[in-house]
Amino acid sequence: MTDDLPREEVLAIVDRVVKELLAAAGLGEPPVDAIKLAQGHLGMVVCLDNRQQQRGRAQRAAGQKQIYLRPEPTEERHQWTVAHEIGEHLKTQLLEDLHLEPDQMRSMAGESLANLFAHRLLVPTTWYAADAPALEYDLLALKKRYATSSHEVLALRMLDLPDPCVITIIDNDHIHKRRSNAHRVRKELEPAEEKCRLYVNKHGRPHLVRAGGWTVHGWPVHQTDWKREILRSVRDEAE
Repeated sequence: MTDDLPREEVLAIVDRVVKELLAAAGLGEPPVDAIKLAQGHLGMVVCLDNRQQQRGRAQRAAGQKQIYLRPEPTEERHQWTVAHEIGEHLKTQLLEDLHLEPDQMRSMAGESLANLFAHRLLVPTTWYAADAPALEYDLLALKKRYATSSHEVLALRMLDLPDPCVITIIDNDHIHKRRSNAHRVRKELEPAEEKCRLYVNKHGRPHLVRAGGWTVHGWPVHQTDWKREILRSVRDEAE
């Protein structure tokens, strides 16, 4: 992002381009299948390549853009990779709408324009802003509705909504990401957050804790050899 271009303006334009793309493709509700969108609406070719080392690689052949994917353990990773490549494909339009040259655009908080686009394509603001509060920010319920997105993307997108909260992602007992959309937070978990995390980690099911001025919802994303817990924490108004 350039120093004189507000983040809100960049996000608004990304959201608008996503909304226009979905409307042109005839998509009116989630989930967004980025692979079908790329192939059916944008005329791209998406294929697996066992030799592929990078997560995704795009090139042109006979005037047609092709996206080569490496094998991944989850379908959500393929979806995100293709959504990212769609963002790269539309970068020229995005930069024109932002009135920027390619060398003027820097990443926002370490996130590239294509990354921003991918998150908002799989979880469009125009739908998520209504769905998240309607489903009481229940991550598992939102995952059922936005099936092509990962739990992580769905959780982090909550930070783009007006309701203040803290999102924490814990992988194998270590904090992977911890972000807030309202106020500064400590790097360490609050006691209520730690209590919630320990329950979710042990029992493998969602849990709610209200204590110490915090309301904390926790959800498990557990695999056989790997455990992730995702927390959404809200400060009580009385505090």
